[in-house]
Amino acid sequence: MPLVLVMLYLLACLVCAVMGRNTTIGFIGHFLLALFLTPPVNFVIQAVGRPSTREREKMLTTRPR
Repeated sequence: MPLVLVMLYLLACLVCAVMGRNTTIGFIGHFLLALFLTPPVNFVIQAVGRPSTREREKMLTTRPR
């Protein structure tokens, strides 16, 4: 049973990392944050986090007319 819980926790950390790949911290940063601070805390960090420079530039150049 503990192995199943560890696998679910790592899966949740991986989901956090995938969701945060386009932020300033990036995939590895969000994976490590989720690993050490728990995934719910990482979701809050992502909610207030800043998009990466590449994503911000893409948002500015693809404005609707």
